[in-house]
Amino acid sequence: MDCNNFLNDEDILKDQNRIQPFVNAIIRNKHLFKDKVILDLNAGLGLIPILLSRSGAKHIFAMKSHDHAQKILEQNNINNVTLNKKPIKDVELDCKVDIIISAWMGNMLFYHGNILELIAARDKYLNKDGLILPDKGQLYLQSIEDGEYCEQKMKFWDSVYGVNMKWMKHWVKHEPLLESIRENQLNSDPVLIYEVDMLKCTIEDLSFSNSYQIQINRQDFITGVIIWMKYSFTLTHLPINVIMGPSKSPFWKPVILYFNEEIPASKGDKLKGSLAMKFNSEDLIDIKLSVHTKQYHQIQYFRLN
Repeated sequence: MDCNNFLNDEDILKDQNRIQPFVNAIIRNKHLFKDKVILDLNAGLGLIPILLSRSGAKHIFAMKSHDHAQKILEQNNINNVTLNKKPIKDVELDCKVDIIISAWMGNMLFYHGNILELIAARDKYLNKDGLILPDKGQLYLQSIEDGEYCEQKMKFWDSVYGVNMKWMKHWVKHEPLLESIRENQLNSDPVLIYEVDMLKCTIEDLSFSNSYQIQINRQDFITGVIIWMKYSFTLTHLPINVIMGPSKSPFWKPVILYFNEEIPASKGDKLKGSLAMKFNSEDLIDIKLSVHTKQYHQIQYFRLN
């Protein structure tokens, strides 16, 4: 018996920020699922397939199911679910499906997520007029003041147990930080920097280069930017938007990118630049950030790996 697996399942099911949006999308939108054939890409213990069955689905194909999912289905008198412990790439379905449900999201939408699996399953199995839940993802950018932490992060390498490791500063400053911050560290309003549609996107669409302009809302120093995400169920009767914001993001974390040097700014100043992201894989994303004010011009490169 692997207790660690059970503990992980329990933690996921207790995490309402992750689970409740999927539950709401199903139980409040039974009209979408009635008599439909559905593919669940990550069934686990079977919660989502059971809810889909109760909502009138004709049949559910449930991938990556847990060893004990069958017993749970039987206890709930569910007999229209086909369980498979394998991922969809290792399975051949004998029909197309009307709906795909997938927690495809990761940090910064795609990092350590399941987007490639979803795209492959969509292209192979989804009917022409089929649905994906959730179907949209967005990235937002804001400027921040985080000088104290940034200084501590750099100072650490001056003397590590008495050993000079200052050389590491050259690399650490190019390392994105996956972390939330306090609300009072934000010094601009958010701007939308990227949007993706799961029904239409290709692998090439997962890379982008977009410009931005933000307005500083107080006299402050700008030490970097934070990029946070929102994903949405827009095909439900009422849209369900799940915000993994800059200061409250318990699971999928925002990404902090620090500048080479802090930028002094006054209220009303404009900060312009561009953000480029190259999707190499779900475990490797390259980022290029440029920032410009009247006096400052910086270009930096980061890597999520």
